[in-house]
Amino acid sequence: MKNNLKQKTIINTKFFRFDFLNFILSRKANGFTLIETLVAVTILSAAVAGPMVLSIKSIGSASVSQDQLVAFYLGQEVMEYVRNVRDTNLINSSSDWLNGLSACKGASDSVGCYIDVKNNTIADCGASDCPKLKFDGQNYNYASGDNSAFTRTVKIDNSIRADGDEAKVSVALKWTGKYGEKTMNLQDNIFNWR
Repeated sequence: MKNNLKQKTIINTKFFRFDFLNFILSRKANGFTLIETLVAVTILSAAVAGPMVLSIKSIGSASVSQDQLVAFYLGQEVMEYVRNVRDTNLINSSSDWLNGLSACKGASDSVGCYIDVKNNTIADCGASDCPKLKFDGQNYNYASGDNSAFTRTVKIDNSIRADGDEAKVSVALKWTGKYGEKTMNLQDNIFNWR
């Protein structure tokens, strides 16, 4: 019986120790819930804020890339127009293989010229900047539509070789986007292939 009583005391003591330990741990856990919540909210905020900042920067980069792509194609359009004028002159046996592009040829007091590909017009810019391109919903031109952000200036320098059979075509594009004024310069050499 004594042995039995001793076992009950040990069992009761174990339960008491277990219950006391649970009580102490539960009180400590209740005290840390506010701190744990703040840490969890901070970690969650950091986990959400990182991708949000990254997506905002990606959208900004996409906008800049779109403007650069439009500027490149506007410059390429003029390059193709100049090649077309050159080829037409050579096929028609014109005496000047750059006939029709005289407004763009290197006048020292001129900024350059502007070429309206859609309306087939070429005009000298004079000493001031060329006018802004207009966008009519489908095409960029100088005649109709709303003003766009793009300004395109063309210069042709045919004094590269002494015989005059090579010309450097330079196209400068300027535009103002979300992050300020941007520029793009394209250059190509064309030749009198006859």
